[in-house]
Amino acid sequence: MGKRLLPVIIVIAVLFGVLYKGLLPENKTSVSSSSTSISSLPHNSTDKPAQIPLSIDEKTQANAVANYLQRHQQLPDFYLTKKEAREKGWNAKAGNLCDVLPGKAIGGDRFMNREKQLPEEAGRLWYEADVNYQCGHRGSDRLLYSNDGLIYITTDHYRTMTKVAP
Repeated sequence: MGKRLLPVIIVIAVLFGVLYKGLLPENKTSVSSSSTSISSLPHNSTDKPAQIPLSIDEKTQANAVANYLQRHQQLPDFYLTKKEAREKGWNAKAGNLCDVLPGKAIGGDRFMNREKQLPEEAGRLWYEADVNYQCGHRGSDRLLYSNDGLIYITTDHYRTMTKVAP
């Protein structure tokens, strides 16, 4: 009976060890792959201190947003349309975007080009995004971009437009 009991005890001990180890938290940090956005910082496997996330005025720098648009044909994830922001508590008159939605900026709404300052072509749609945003009330700097890749900037709330790309 002793010869039969010893293998059973060993199997139970191994199972117990496996289950017990599986219930303990691991000390290793796992590296998950995720898509890179304009707001993310480079990740490396060395043991360097964590980097501070970018502030909203750094994230919304005009050249950074324009470069992102050229590469990805869409705004970075930290942009919300006015409707989305309002649904989450933003009040434009109060200038409370950074309080209600820290790290977010307004962008992605249609720009109608009523004054015809931007080039028109059949099927071309224009959109706008706040750039150089520094919290509080929205400034006058906007990036205007089309569904076919054109990008313009205005720093005087639509009075003048300067072509950025292409």
